[in-house]
Amino acid sequence: MAKHAGSVFSVDVTGLDRDAGQPAYARISERIRTAILSGALAPNARLPSGRTLARDLGVSRNTVDWALDQLVADGYIVRRRGAGSFVAAQLPERDATPLRPERSRIIVADTAPRRISRRSEALRAYPGHYEPASSVPFTPSLPPMDLFPRDVWNRLLQREAARPGDDYWHYGASNGLPALRRAIAAHASAMRAVRCSPEQVIVVTSTQQAVELAAKVLADPGDRAWCELPGYPPVRHGLRSAGLEVVDVPVDDDGLNVAAGLLAEPDARLAYVTPAHQYPLGVELSLARRRELLDWAHERDAYVLEDDYDGDYRYVGRPIASLQGMDERKRVIYIGSFNKILFPALRIAYAIVPEPLIDAFVDAKHIADGHTGLLMQGVLAAFVDEGHLGQHLRRTRMAYDRHRQAFLEDSRELESWLKFGPAIAGMHVAAEFHGPAAGLDDLRVADGCVQAGVVVHPLSKYGKTQHGGLVFGFAGYDREVSRKRLTAIRNILAHG
Repeated sequence: MAKHAGSVFSVDVTGLDRDAGQPAYARISERIRTAILSGALAPNARLPSGRTLARDLGVSRNTVDWALDQLVADGYIVRRRGAGSFVAAQLPERDATPLRPERSRIIVADTAPRRISRRSEALRAYPGHYEPASSVPFTPSLPPMDLFPRDVWNRLLQREAARPGDDYWHYGASNGLPALRRAIAAHASAMRAVRCSPEQVIVVTSTQQAVELAAKVLADPGDRAWCELPGYPPVRHGLRSAGLEVVDVPVDDDGLNVAAGLLAEPDARLAYVTPAHQYPLGVELSLARRRELLDWAHERDAYVLEDDYDGDYRYVGRPIASLQGMDERKRVIYIGSFNKILFPALRIAYAIVPEPLIDAFVDAKHIADGHTGLLMQGVLAAFVDEGHLGQHLRRTRMAYDRHRQAFLEDSRELESWLKFGPAIAGMHVAAEFHGPAAGLDDLRVADGCVQAGVVVHPLSKYGKTQHGGLVFGFAGYDREVSRKRLTAIRNILAHG
């Protein structure tokens, strides 16, 4: 006799103490009510039919009906004629008399601290998000979604999902779809003067994953890595979680101070840099510093992780060629991402690695998560191959430049308190406190901005220690709204 398929909803009544004096219908009611109050069953969620519940729980239909009747009477469930039973949209007050309190099982949350690993302690230094990032002026690094061609993307998504065959539905190659790797190699070669073949491209989910793979492939726990100070926090904490010791190397007007890195730790295994547009200060790594960095990597058997996170956006002068394109001795891992230039939820980035390291990176990616989502890889490959990426970049580059110029003009009202850095590329600009704001705590100022409906990042978030300041995203905000937010920031700075 064939077994029936269980419902998607199951209430465990077998685990309850049957000697506690509660009848089966009361135990079922308790479990459903607990699931509702805990949020496991959302408001308006549909419950399985009484017949299905009775079958899955091994009780009579009458027992289930009695349990549901009690929940209806208490206001936790509503019945809709011809449709079934649903969780109530508005639940009873939490402090109302609970169902059969003398027989209820009291559930106490276990909040006692647990022992976690040293690696986890390193990760907790940069806590994860429980809520999605909101697009509020002036949140850095969030592209405006009104400029993204959703109609084109949706059409490609539907077309690729309907494509015959199993390419998107089985386990894929760890290094990525061949079509996307070819598209990435062509794009990076044409736009950023990267020298590579498709075989050198490893498709990953993010810059953080690319750096983590590099740390595991190229360094051992206890080895050291140079990081820009100030710099991109997720990379710093990701390296530490991989067991590496981070060596802070200061950034000046010429970018990473290679001489300072050599004094601090000449035998570091890795150096993480953002040479085209330093994050967050916005300076470029000078030609002399680039040569010093590449010479160091060659002489010390080290590697440079080049994060070209927004290299497609430059508004003044000619685009800066990639560091990887200068590297004759194959010591640079080039990292790029589509998550900032298209949309953050895409989760597709890439690393371009020297030929001798391809196998090691593919193996590391395989262990990390198998492969990046295949369907989205296919859609992105089509988006690039059919010219939509180029069109999108041209369109957004013009729009971001307009927003940049407007922001720089309007932000002059803050010049008594803030000294703005370079803003010739990317999607953000950093500003240091000076004048009457020189002694302000940027964390406190940023908190005050949040209270006023504005989001700016404190410069100290990135490790800046000598002067506080603020980091503004300018790419996607209406000018009239931006002006109001800048006035709010001015008032906060003026009142200290």
